[in-house]
Amino acid sequence: MKNKIFINDWLELKPQNYNGRTDLYYLKVANNVYASFGKNKLMLAQLLEAHDIKQLACFITCYFEDVLSETNIWSTFKAQYAELYHKRLPFFNLDDDYIDDEINQEDVAFLIWYFINALVKDRFISPFNKVIQYLAIDAMEILEEEYEFAPVNKILKQKFTFESKTKQDEFYVSREFLHLVFFESYLMSPDVKRRLDYDTLKTIEDHSEADPEIVMSYIREITEDYTFNNTSALLALRAKDWAKLVLGKKHPSYDAVASISKKVQGLFLYKSQDENYVFIEHIASGMVFEMTKKSFDHYDTLNDDDILYIGLVKFNDEWWFSGNYYANSFDADTVLDQRNDATQRSKVNFLNDQNQVECILEQQTKAFLNYNEQSLVAFLKNSELDDFIKGWASFFNDSLELSANETDAAHQRTKEDGYFGNQNKSLFFDENTEAAEEITVVFFNPKSGIEFYNAIENAFPDHRNAFFTEESHQELTHILMSDTCSTELALFLVDNYKDKLDYFKKEPYKSYLNDLDFLLRFWKKGNYETENTVVLTGSKDDI
Repeated sequence: MKNKIFINDWLELKPQNYNGRTDLYYLKVANNVYASFGKNKLMLAQLLEAHDIKQLACFITCYFEDVLSETNIWSTFKAQYAELYHKRLPFFNLDDDYIDDEINQEDVAFLIWYFINALVKDRFISPFNKVIQYLAIDAMEILEEEYEFAPVNKILKQKFTFESKTKQDEFYVSREFLHLVFFESYLMSPDVKRRLDYDTLKTIEDHSEADPEIVMSYIREITEDYTFNNTSALLALRAKDWAKLVLGKKHPSYDAVASISKKVQGLFLYKSQDENYVFIEHIASGMVFEMTKKSFDHYDTLNDDDILYIGLVKFNDEWWFSGNYYANSFDADTVLDQRNDATQRSKVNFLNDQNQVECILEQQTKAFLNYNEQSLVAFLKNSELDDFIKGWASFFNDSLELSANETDAAHQRTKEDGYFGNQNKSLFFDENTEAAEEITVVFFNPKSGIEFYNAIENAFPDHRNAFFTEESHQELTHILMSDTCSTELALFLVDNYKDKLDYFKKEPYKSYLNDLDFLLRFWKKGNYETENTVVLTGSKDDI
């Protein structure tokens, strides 16, 4: 009986509180797909746990059910992929036998590739792997046999509809729909749901001695981050992006769901309130937010300059409280620490005037190129970094050609804003330490600013790189696949060095270039869209 898929296995890929009349039929199909794996189970067992192999069979069957029942999950992915890349599917060359609204062997092969790579963390399995193709062929035989007889799952289709009864509940219903699409649809199950479950379980284990209410607050924080800020491996989209695509532009709630912002979580000062809003100031940045009282029941307990830990999400042009909240009395040291914390300031960077930020980054990029022999990349010992960065900063400041009065005014705005930076601190390493002799690659990212990377110098066959010894496939793979390396660094590497590197002249790596952007989204997930690190001071605009 161990080699059989049971109903509880099948329901793991279904939404909560779901009970469908067709589940026993599709459970039978899942078991037939599982049996079709045959001798390939031995190969799968080298990659996946026994339970995960069963889940793969269920996953393929869910795709089959989705297409037949028109729940609009798989078709949403395909439509968005086609909009981004002007072709129907990654990796595979499709012929006339491929029919968009029906089941296809290439779909199954792609989904097997996705499922395996979402679970396997220490290696990358090529989409052209023969085992994947064999699995897809055998599973497709089962699905084609059942295609004419399989029932439509009307209950599941109804589950993925969306309706808000009132404007008052629209935010909360929208948030629940984001949870449904992002955490409970089969397509997100190998990726988002697994990551959320892992982070939740780890939190429970790490705080096993803590008060249950505190543990629940931690879990709520994690869930909120996934709901509003995290992204999927498929196409690097947030929950609100998937939700609006599932709804479609003609749905009456499309614009409302599309309006959902990233979540701002942090420390705020309570300033005042009126009949409809509570006015709070994000301490680190100085931005003032108008939080709707429709979302916050504690407005009558607030005192002037209370420090609030709170989360805010913009929905239909209003900021709504969402997640955890607690309040403390004013503390000057906390305010000073927050205003000098560049990381906390960056939490609201997405709300800054992007034209202003882009202008600053354009100026900085031009200055870096002029300072660094017209290259965005430099190769230095750690002991040289301090002088290099300070030299570039001075060069950039001089390039602005500010008058003495303009310079003094800028310093005054920064001082009034409470931001003093760390100009007097050494940026890197003491010259006498062993780390001082290690090599750092400095990359100026035109979308975010300066970046530093260790142990990747052998990915750059550049005449400026005195530390290059021989091409390192490990370092190249790290740049492409690690989410700690920016998308722009990976693209810079490919654009400037692919013809000099054997890595891109061999299969399967050569073929990856045909789908490079899709793969970068998959590999880098939440860091695919690079966020700028520019610290703006002297701005107190209301948000």
